[in-house]
Amino acid sequence: MEWTALVATAVGAVIGVGSTLATDRVRWRRDTGERDRETLRTVSAQFLEALTEARDAISDASRSGHLPADERARLARAGILDHGVHSKQYQLELLATPEVAQSARDAAYQLLLYRDAVVAGHLRDAPECTQVRRAFREARQKLMAALRRSLARP
Repeated sequence: MEWTALVATAVGAVIGVGSTLATDRVRWRRDTGERDRETLRTVSAQFLEALTEARDAISDASRSGHLPADERARLARAGILDHGVHSKQYQLELLATPEVAQSARDAAYQLLLYRDAVVAGHLRDAPECTQVRRAFREARQKLMAALRRSLARP
């Protein structure tokens, strides 16, 4: 057997193994990206759900004019805790882009301001509640827009 045939066979084997490894690496990257995107989608949905449920609890407390102020305040505070807003926010911040993490912090902060207005004794139709509720809604919309951009496929 000639040495050129042996070299050609060895070079062919190296090229074949190299292309297989490169293809596997591309597939692994794509699969990892999809898993990461799905995880972010799940955690994002959980955080948005927690924000919405806490907002609903705070809103319900602000509508309860027949309750004493301290009971409304207790209900508003419980809304944040009962739905795990902060823990879900931290989970999202660990996985998200800096833009999404900042938007999540802003939305959670605006929700806290809404809660604080209710704790201070303001009812739903009071200008103080209306203003912070709108600010929360805007912050949540910005968060959802940032999430859409983050979850878009490249």
